[in-house]
Amino acid sequence: MAAPPNAMTFNVLLKAKGGMFIAHCMELDIVAEAPTLAEVKEEIGDLIAAAVDYAFSHDNVAHLYHPAPPEVWEEFYRCEQDGFEQIPVTRGFADAKQPHRFVPPWIIAKTCRAATDCSV
Repeated sequence: MAAPPNAMTFNVLLKAKGGMFIAHCMELDIVAEAPTLAEVKEEIGDLIAAAVDYAFSHDNVAHLYHPAPPEVWEEFYRCEQDGFEQIPVTRGFADAKQPHRFVPPWIIAKTCRAATDCSV
């Protein structure tokens, strides 16, 4: 499925470490941890959606983006080159209680997942 043209897209580094899965949103520097891949994807999607919702709801979009540290970006690009798969995670907003409020209609987190445990 192609992304809607008005979607906000975020990159997420997913890795397994010590029996847990860790998801790190690169553009927002938000981290989630869960025991399963499905749970960590759901958690990071919820956290990204909450951050975007809060920024737009409080007229604070200028402070939405806080990039991950350079070493995390290096890991993201290094791991991506080592065979990460792309898994789209999509969220949509519908707020019937506040129809006057603007929130982007779609957020897509493009995730890169390591095939094996990361040792970093």
